[in-house]
Amino acid sequence: MAVAAADGAIVAEEAACVESIMGAVMLHPEARAGLRNQLTDPPLWSASLAEIDGNHARTVLFLAAYVAAVDGDYDDEEVRLLRQMCEALEVSTDVLDDAFTWVESGLNWMASLHENTA
Repeated sequence: MAVAAADGAIVAEEAACVESIMGAVMLHPEARAGLRNQLTDPPLWSASLAEIDGNHARTVLFLAAYVAAVDGDYDDEEVRLLRQMCEALEVSTDVLDDAFTWVESGLNWMASLHENTA
């Protein structure tokens, strides 16, 4: 949520991406409702990261990079926050570079599906 809000506004694409992620990880409906509330009132990102198990840091960063990119590009504030998240999670920024590559490959894959159906 913090990454989606980092550039000052959570746009529809970012909200839809968050919904998609919640579905993919099969969050309980009550947990989803709590997270939806954060779309209008994002938490401090440092507080959110304190709840993350170190074993899940890589996944969190990959998904956060995906949320940052979903509206068409990475805003400078989103990238700054992603780098701060790496530091807070004690993860190398190489992981963030891997996340950007993963997001780009996924977006290219999706674009190729649309090209093949046209």
